[in-house]
Amino acid sequence: MNEACLNGYHFYHSFLLGFQSIRKQREYLNEINVFPVADGDTGNNLVRTIKMIVNRLESDRSASKVLSSMASISLESARGNSGLIFSQYLNGLAINTDGKDALTIHEFAEAARKSVEMAYDAMETPVEGTILTVLNAWSDSIYQESRDRKPLGQVFEKALETAQKVLGNTKNQLKVLKDNDVIDAGALGVVSFLEGAEMIRYKGPVPISFRKTLNQSEYLSGIISTATRHSLRNRVTHRYCTEILLNRPRTSHKVLKEKLADKGDSLIISKGKEKDRIHIHTNYPWEVVDLLRKYGEVAEQKADDMIRQEQVMNNRLSKTAVLTDSIADISQEILDKYQVHVISLKILWDNEEYIDRVTITPGQFYRQQQQRSSFPGSSLPDEASVQSVYQYLLEHYENILVLSVGKSLSGTWNQMKKVAERFNRDKLRIAVLDTCLNSVAQGLLVKEVAIKAAEGKSFEELVSIAEALKKRIKIYVSVSTFKYMVKGGRVSPLKGFIARALRIKPIVSLDEKGKGKAMDKAFTRGQLMKKIARIIQNTEKEKGIESYAIVHADSEKKAGEFSVLLEGILKKAPDYISDISSVVGMHSGRGALAIGVVEKE
Repeated sequence: MNEACLNGYHFYHSFLLGFQSIRKQREYLNEINVFPVADGDTGNNLVRTIKMIVNRLESDRSASKVLSSMASISLESARGNSGLIFSQYLNGLAINTDGKDALTIHEFAEAARKSVEMAYDAMETPVEGTILTVLNAWSDSIYQESRDRKPLGQVFEKALETAQKVLGNTKNQLKVLKDNDVIDAGALGVVSFLEGAEMIRYKGPVPISFRKTLNQSEYLSGIISTATRHSLRNRVTHRYCTEILLNRPRTSHKVLKEKLADKGDSLIISKGKEKDRIHIHTNYPWEVVDLLRKYGEVAEQKADDMIRQEQVMNNRLSKTAVLTDSIADISQEILDKYQVHVISLKILWDNEEYIDRVTITPGQFYRQQQQRSSFPGSSLPDEASVQSVYQYLLEHYENILVLSVGKSLSGTWNQMKKVAERFNRDKLRIAVLDTCLNSVAQGLLVKEVAIKAAEGKSFEELVSIAEALKKRIKIYVSVSTFKYMVKGGRVSPLKGFIARALRIKPIVSLDEKGKGKAMDKAFTRGQLMKKIARIIQNTEKEKGIESYAIVHADSEKKAGEFSVLLEGILKKAPDYISDISSVVGMHSGRGALAIGVVEKE
């Protein structure tokens, strides 16, 4: 290593060595993660953030080019509190070394010190005993040692020793760390990264053989985590760990902080040259996204369910994870009670993207459907997202049972099945069932199987139960208008015109293969509901109805009235009344009602 200055090659190879070091600690970082919430994902978030940078980073002699590339990629890939803070630090380095092809140790020290200030400023409430403390100690040590004109290698060696010492004291700075007798996971991750980066002085450049493997996917099949369970001293008060990438922000860092202050906590705004990444723990991710659209282009969004993560870490009900998609209409209360995992589809609308049920609620969707002339589209969960969910669940469960929307109704099943095959090469760990159902019918299947999972049924038993049960579940849908079916191409314009002209209102159901079929029709909404009630009454007489549920598209009052009617027939209340997914609602339209029933054996 040239002791006189640092160039782009030094930063490139040091970063790769840092990644080699921290990725070995990933699972342990997850195990000791208790702050700010014990969601067990600090290792995943930090390693993913750094791996995404490494995958796309290119070597160059210019320090400024390499650091700018690291910073830009980090804003797109950063995940979690620690990932966002680390990203802001990298962006600080890029901003404070702009245009410099080589840096003296003193120039780097100045940039490092200013970058720490930016990292602290990025947070709404900086907390000591965390990654911030380690970065501050490391940067300050470099600054102090560089002033004495010590050799570059000696400066970094002393800085690493300082960071390691500060790391050990983090458990004494935060009560939750002391209560659980652990050091801070994010702080340990950064020290591990710095230890790896320091190895450039001994190992030299990273071999080409390693660099060639960086873009290869890593499948961690066969791993069952034995993570230590921690007492959750800091309860999850805000459900969603929400992150937004904002391109070309049209306001200041300060204004964004002020606007988001009352939306949640753990607010971090990592600022780059042309984009910001916002991290916040909130119960209202849809409000956060709506607000940020006013101040820039929302290029990327994600919202992790920390309540479900905490359940997985500390209170799993079953050895088998039950996973469904956002098309399944089921109440949040039931999802939480039986720890059902949900992977969301996306809604694409006028060059805007939303996460179904998370960054757009059904209520918001139906209001916008009345106001916009354009028709939205939907997209399946991408392969990387599905793979990430599978990998995460298999680190905590022995198996996964996927109950997605029916194969003939969406490409979601095929996507879930295709990715599952990669994890099933040696042993069947993921079963992807063709439910042949959607909406409330799919929701009832998920509920019943999740209950059996919580009762301790084996993976094999659950698959068998689901296969038998799906044949006993029926759905009956009342649609108020054909307008959106015509717009979405589900019904031809001619048929839609005739139906509107004659005021025909159909009863739609699914056949045994999951394909839509018209069962009956009426000319008024009242007649239609009476016909559905008659179908339910006949089913009760002939087969018996074990349970049922009602869902609606922004029509809660009508759903309540229909519930009263059915309670009079069946002498029992519905399992739940809930919203219809926006993905389904884009075709059914506002005012649609659906009932799902489970017939007795």
